[in-house]
Amino acid sequence: MVFEKTLNDLVSGIRSHKRDTALFISQSIAEIKNELQSPDFFTKSNALQKLTFLQMMGYTMSWAAFAAVEVMSSPRFALKRVGYLAACQGLDQPENSPVVLLTTNLLQKELRGANVVDTTTGKGGENIYHAGLAINCLSNIATEDLGQALLPELLHMLNHPSPYIRKKALLCLYKVFLKYPQGLRLSYEKIKLCLEDPHPSVVSCAVNVITELAEKNPKNYLPLAPAFFKLLTSSANNWMLIKVVKLLGSLVPEEPRLARKLIDPLSGMVKSTHAKSLLYESVHAITLCLPYVKKADGSQPANIPDVVEQCVETLRSFVSDSDQNLKYLGLVGFGSLLLSQPRVLHSHPECRGLILTCLSDEDVTIRTRALGLLKFMATKRNLVDLISQLLSHVEAASGEYRCQLVEEIIRMCSSNKYELVMDFSWYVDVLVILAGVRGIENQGEMIAKQWMDVAWRVLPVRCYAVRRSLEILICRGPGGADEALVGGAKDGDRHFVPEVLPAAAWIVGEYSQLIPDGVDEEGLNTTFDASSKGPYHALMQALTAPTDAAGVNPLPCPTQAVFVQNAMKVFSAACQRNVETQNSHGMSLEKLVCSDEELHACAETLMKNLVIYAESTDPEVKERAFTSYQLLLSIGLLPSSNSFATAASTASTCRDAAATLTYLLTPEPMKPISAKAQKRLAAEGPPSPVSVRDWEKGVDWDVFWFAKEETPWFDKDGNVKGSVENISFTKHLSNSTSGEVKAEAMGTAEPIPAMQPFGDVTSAAAEQVPFGNISNATAGVNIGQAPSTSHHRVGDPFYLNSTPSPTNALFSSKGAGMDGGPGDATNTATTRFGVLTLDSGGESEEDSGRKQKKKKKKAKKNQRMGVAIADSDDEDDDHVSRTKRGSTGKGDRAKEYANLALVDLTTPLGEDDVMPRNEHYVVPDRPPVRADEGHQKQKKKKKDKEKKKSSRKEKHPTTAAVTGDLLGFDAVGFSAPAPLPAAPAPTLVSSINSAFDDLLGLEMPPSVEAPTLIQHSEANEAKAGKAAKKASKKAKKKTKQ
Repeated sequence: MVFEKTLNDLVSGIRSHKRDTALFISQSIAEIKNELQSPDFFTKSNALQKLTFLQMMGYTMSWAAFAAVEVMSSPRFALKRVGYLAACQGLDQPENSPVVLLTTNLLQKELRGANVVDTTTGKGGENIYHAGLAINCLSNIATEDLGQALLPELLHMLNHPSPYIRKKALLCLYKVFLKYPQGLRLSYEKIKLCLEDPHPSVVSCAVNVITELAEKNPKNYLPLAPAFFKLLTSSANNWMLIKVVKLLGSLVPEEPRLARKLIDPLSGMVKSTHAKSLLYESVHAITLCLPYVKKADGSQPANIPDVVEQCVETLRSFVSDSDQNLKYLGLVGFGSLLLSQPRVLHSHPECRGLILTCLSDEDVTIRTRALGLLKFMATKRNLVDLISQLLSHVEAASGEYRCQLVEEIIRMCSSNKYELVMDFSWYVDVLVILAGVRGIENQGEMIAKQWMDVAWRVLPVRCYAVRRSLEILICRGPGGADEALVGGAKDGDRHFVPEVLPAAAWIVGEYSQLIPDGVDEEGLNTTFDASSKGPYHALMQALTAPTDAAGVNPLPCPTQAVFVQNAMKVFSAACQRNVETQNSHGMSLEKLVCSDEELHACAETLMKNLVIYAESTDPEVKERAFTSYQLLLSIGLLPSSNSFATAASTASTCRDAAATLTYLLTPEPMKPISAKAQKRLAAEGPPSPVSVRDWEKGVDWDVFWFAKEETPWFDKDGNVKGSVENISFTKHLSNSTSGEVKAEAMGTAEPIPAMQPFGDVTSAAAEQVPFGNISNATAGVNIGQAPSTSHHRVGDPFYLNSTPSPTNALFSSKGAGMDGGPGDATNTATTRFGVLTLDSGGESEEDSGRKQKKKKKKAKKNQRMGVAIADSDDEDDDHVSRTKRGSTGKGDRAKEYANLALVDLTTPLGEDDVMPRNEHYVVPDRPPVRADEGHQKQKKKKKDKEKKKSSRKEKHPTTAAVTGDLLGFDAVGFSAPAPLPAAPAPTLVSSINSAFDDLLGLEMPPSVEAPTLIQHSEANEAKAGKAAKKASKKAKKKTKQ
């Protein structure tokens, strides 16, 4: 093409078409596709140049990979270079591209061409640059097959006279090892020889390759330590020394004796060098050696303090530098130094000031590095000041850095079993402040665990922890705690991490006997809302409120479960406190007083809200609410809807059950167990089995006074009334709520609704009979059924009514169908719980089985094709998504490094470790076959075939029962055709058949002219007649016999 655009024209056009750049690029790509179809290499090269530029702008060029391979084969170096560059950028997924297979022979040819040396100059001439292009391309498109095929050529390049080829081949080997790890064992010896190469650039490349390999598995390269130590003390190349220092530092953990030998040369390098990069690497290597410099007797060499001081001064100069990169490196170096010398900063106060200054740096990476050093600066004296500064940073920080600040504060305070904390009340205040910070939801669990652990382990701080927990829980209400709780926040701005609420509820419930001590302090507002009767009632309202402070969002189900459990513990404490109030004979107590009105309000709130929790979808919440409700019913409390209970009667009932509730819920406070005791118990194994009587010895039966009274199930001695067989657990009761209990049941003239939550409250309930009256004859109420809320659920698609469907009456007990016939009998089953209809979707078992088999076959087929199908109940909604091919990410690269780390170079090569060879498969020669033998074999094969045919016809005599009637049509009245004279069947000879006959050594008869179509048909009819005659003769013989 004469007028094609060049690369300069393309760039100029893109800059001039700023409004419609995409349209111009699409037109240019269309022109490029036409140019790539040209047979001219110059035109293709120009098109690839433009396409390479577009690829850097984000456009794919994988579709032009074949054209790039074509240009790679050009004899001109300028065009070849363009083709290799296009191949490197276009083959971004070489493992999944079939074009890579076409480059194997081409790359091999280029690499072998570098060995052709000019006799006049003694050099390779331009061939070495062609080979350099091939090596560069191979390092970018290397695959396992390419590495296996070209590894011998690359190893041969290590002996090339030109250092240009040697260093390129050496660097390319690393990329080949990533794809073909087994090649490392085969080429390790030759790589070691490169460390002694006379040219320094080749040695530097060898050091780079071994350093990168040593990061994956340093143990393999311990034998090279003497060679690298020699380079460390003799080389003057700073870039190579950086790699040598890195490698020796990675070898120190594998060989600790190397540390004492490296200290002197590394410290000398720190004193002499002015290169910042080499200076940092030397200091970092020294910090890696310091943990291993101790002698056998435990003492350190005499020069270690001077070396440590030298490292501190060097790193301090880095941190105080205005360059952000050097400041970051200085903080990283301090982190490595403090691992072996943790008290270095205590003797260098100027370094502590620099690190604290870095907490206010604009660069978040520098702030993060400085934050990690604070744990080495904290002491018992400065912990409070240090945490106060960090809390001020928490308010100003945001995002991930705020979360890191919170984690560091907790880590500093809780390190070594709270070794640095002197005042645990102060630490509880810190946790409360952190609980009110926004944006740290991921750290909520950590704060909650710390809060519970402190209250659990530290006895003097339990009362204060209960007080702070009360503040947080009551603060959730519309008229909660004081505004000075967290930074003077207003009621609408109150916020606590959701994970902290269960911890506060657990502390209040577990140590509920300390509530009077916590409330007695001044400055605590214990009002949840305007209807709160006292601290216990306010706490009961907070624990049983099913929504958040705004009353909109429900609490998480795990939080609700903890709230329900600890609300019962608080109620038990309130009952016990009311008992103590009554025992004082009306005199005022020094501590909190729980009046009858407050206790009645607590019971009413608890009974009312437990019904709401019992309708939860979470099984844990539902079970705890139901159990708690039944426990309250068992002690004689009436439901919240009952208007006959007074404050005095409710308080009297609660006082009688105070000992029972305390014994069941909080028999004694939970105590911590040390880690050593837990390990000792685990070592002792499980306890020996204990009988029921042994368990009953430790039970205080006096608190279960109601168990000794007569009930509908048991007598006074605890024996079961009647027969156990009379008790039915499967009787299905209707869910009707329309009936009413007669007024005589309660001794009043007013009717009472028959439906009561969680039980049937009859006259016996008025007499406070434990466990309620479970007589089904009095009222048709389903025991344990929550109040009907169907009128509130109208239109709710997620609500399922438990009442029996009217359509179930259409089914007979025998399982007949809808039409009265037995068609649907197999799909229905009548049980005590009603009629269960098993709908298969209008399919029989055979049809469903066939569909399942088809799905399995389809899934296997798609799996072979690389198609992933998501399972679905509906075939129409099946979503088919093709798997992404060639997705190379961090996971693939990590897998390559892991495979390379598994290579063991410490063992010698085995018999299987052989260099791969590229040889064509040679077909072995077959012994010559005589012509007579060949004809005899063919005759035998023909006879065997005829015997098989005759035996098959004998098994099926109906196919040809009469002579001349091959299809058995005699019964219809067809006459047999007259036999035709037999004619020799000529053979067709082609060039392909003759070639195969010559290969097998067979002598064929001379060729005959090809017969016509009529001759073929006559010959076939003659053969058919002969076969029919033979078959009829054999049939007659059998009939005679």
